[in-house]
Amino acid sequence: MTVAVRVLHALNMKDAPRREDVEELRRLDPLLADTAELDELACEVIRRALKRRAEVREKQERTGSP
Repeated sequence: MTVAVRVLHALNMKDAPRREDVEELRRLDPLLADTAELDELACEVIRRALKRRAEVREKQERTGSP
């Protein structure tokens, strides 16, 4: 998710994101990477990461594990 945030920040500041960050972002979601704009791809990567985080929290709450 950090890479996606860096890419979004660079785009928001009207800067070019680092090439390594763009490559990593595309690696994280190769199917969407071919069709989506860079900002859309970054947002989707963040959305999925937050969804996974919420699912882990929910599971921990159900099971009572930390």
